[in-house]
Amino acid sequence: MPSPQKVIIDVDTGVDDAQAIILALSRPDVLDVLAVTCVQGNVDITNVCRNTLRVLSVCDRLNVPVYKGCEKPLTGEGPDATHYHGRDGMGDVANPEPVDMNLIQSEHATLALLRLVNQYPGEITLVALAPLTNIAVALRLDPDFGKKLKEMVIMGGNVQGKGNTSPAAEFNFRSDPEAAHVVLKEIGCPILLVPWETCADNGQSWTWTENWLKTDTRKGHFQNSIVQYSIGRLKSANRSHYRSCDLLAMAFIIDRSVATETEEFYGEVEMSGSITRGQLVCDWRKVMGRKVNIKAVTAVSVEKARVLYDAMLL
Repeated sequence: MPSPQKVIIDVDTGVDDAQAIILALSRPDVLDVLAVTCVQGNVDITNVCRNTLRVLSVCDRLNVPVYKGCEKPLTGEGPDATHYHGRDGMGDVANPEPVDMNLIQSEHATLALLRLVNQYPGEITLVALAPLTNIAVALRLDPDFGKKLKEMVIMGGNVQGKGNTSPAAEFNFRSDPEAAHVVLKEIGCPILLVPWETCADNGQSWTWTENWLKTDTRKGHFQNSIVQYSIGRLKSANRSHYRSCDLLAMAFIIDRSVATETEEFYGEVEMSGSITRGQLVCDWRKVMGRKVNIKAVTAVSVEKARVLYDAMLL
């Protein structure tokens, strides 16, 4: 049997990040989670750290180190996502189980990233489920940081120009366009992108989802409580299915055959457009003459992903 893949998960823990962490920790035979690094995004950094510890507690994995990272984007302020995930990022569940914030490591998340890639050069898959601020800062501290990674998997960006935070941009990239720009241009390792449109178009049926949420385990009860707020948002918008972008990205990492189609292209992030700031611009016709830097997942098997989701709550 091959050794589990070493991974670091960079999160802004709201409901979808929580689900992705649960899935990752449910497969220790496939993934060795070295650390979880936290960054502002869905909610403020304190709630991100607290939410991450809540997830680890439910999974009985408080031995996984959690690091507090950047509290703001590189410039300006990011968009507010509390309308979707709740004020605390986890559905504003009443009387949540308390966690010990002293478990947050004293080392800054960016410094932990640098230390770990030097400890395991060429072995780590960095899974970025959040704004890319921590990773961009790591590249500024060590320009060779990305070259020491095995690969980077990013949930973020958009390949069809469809936005979910603005008319043209996806939330994670729009939250820190400068960071996304730096990472795509400078990371220096293979980038596997799970873009917004792929996630939006490949959800699970409401019938299956409602049965899934009835899973009678500690993790199942936890998920059912935190997800109700965002499910209400999706149903009020008449969405035809349930989707969790970070969860789908993690399913792909565990089982690469979840991706049924990929496309490669050169892409960079628009930073100055009054309407398109944060949009991933894809050079499909190769008019820019730049070397390909992104492989994007453009189609997936929802059935294969569902098998992983069914098992993660047991």
